[in-house]
Amino acid sequence: MSTTSAATDVLIARQPVYDLALRVVAYELVIQRRDGSSAAAEAETSSTISEIGLNLVAGHPAYVPVSRAFLLEGYATTVPSERAFLEVGPDLQLDRAAQATIEELVAAGYRLVLVDIEPGSDAEKLLPLAHVVGVDIRRFESGLLKGELARLRKYGATLLARGVETHDDLELCQSLGFDLLQGYFFCTPRVVSESGVVHVNKLARLQMLGELQRSDIDFDSLQEIISRDVALSYNLLRFINSAFFALPRRVESIRDALVLLGLMNVRKWATLMTLADADDKPQELVVTAVVRARMCEMLARSYQHKDAEGFFTAGLFSVVDAMMDTSMVELLAQLPLSREIIEALLNYEGQKGRILRAVIAYERGAFGELGELPPTRTPLADVYSEAVQWATETLGTLT
Repeated sequence: MSTTSAATDVLIARQPVYDLALRVVAYELVIQRRDGSSAAAEAETSSTISEIGLNLVAGHPAYVPVSRAFLLEGYATTVPSERAFLEVGPDLQLDRAAQATIEELVAAGYRLVLVDIEPGSDAEKLLPLAHVVGVDIRRFESGLLKGELARLRKYGATLLARGVETHDDLELCQSLGFDLLQGYFFCTPRVVSESGVVHVNKLARLQMLGELQRSDIDFDSLQEIISRDVALSYNLLRFINSAFFALPRRVESIRDALVLLGLMNVRKWATLMTLADADDKPQELVVTAVVRARMCEMLARSYQHKDAEGFFTAGLFSVVDAMMDTSMVELLAQLPLSREIIEALLNYEGQKGRILRAVIAYERGAFGELGELPPTRTPLADVYSEAVQWATETLGTLT
């Protein structure tokens, strides 16, 4: 996918919105200029949303942040109402003209999301129009949060908990009756073990990951490791024969796959499939791992770093603690990863660590933390977008 016509200094990322079953139901777009200023009032934003943003959400609705200028200058109408919710936050200058425009857009079929609205503010006039109301749970003690939900629920909107960063937060929001959830709780371990014990149904996966990362792995040993796991062998062959690879002939065996794709590529795909084999985790955790892996790899190639596969591995393993519900320190003690990858995962040190830190910052819309990242020939928004598309296509083939 090429999106080079989009504004090169506008950064755009997505942040998932979940239902209570932890299925993604929408993505909020985070949009900002590279210099740190808001891009919401710029004409460039309309083009960035159309060319990149709506491709990022993979068929889900997009929550599109709007400003007064974005509304009054007609850019909001360039976003299709069937694919986007218009998101109004506390920074919007809600005067009479802006409110009238929002009312007209809602009447025309646009859905409104209100986020982080201060009680008693002018924005509360929009509550009767809102389809979704988002509340940052970090701004309230649990008792006050319960009262705020009761106050908001009378307007009939869907209630979204924002800033859900831990599993304790998740349980609180579920108990209080929120309808939707947003935050990075899914990237943290549910229970951090202090004894190094991994649950038995995850131990086999950890052992497989360890074998696949052995530094002395060769053609024959990789074939033997994969072949003795019937499910992995079957799924890997099914994946390799999919349209994703478009190989000239059908691959009938792991040996054929090794010959056609090479040892490093087959190891990469086997590692990905082993990590993805987690029925008790949200699918978005696997998506996050693959987006990070691909973006790390793409940036490594852009900067002409050696060992692009190692950058891919660092991104992929950056969520292994959440996958296994065990601390990263304990898991890495059981995995034969290189010192460079271990230092990247634990302390964001070295070339791999610096790029991994930047990729995570970009993913979370913390664009101010990208200052040390050297310029890239391809705009960062395009790199991220291509990583998301690649992850979507890859995982779509795996299922």
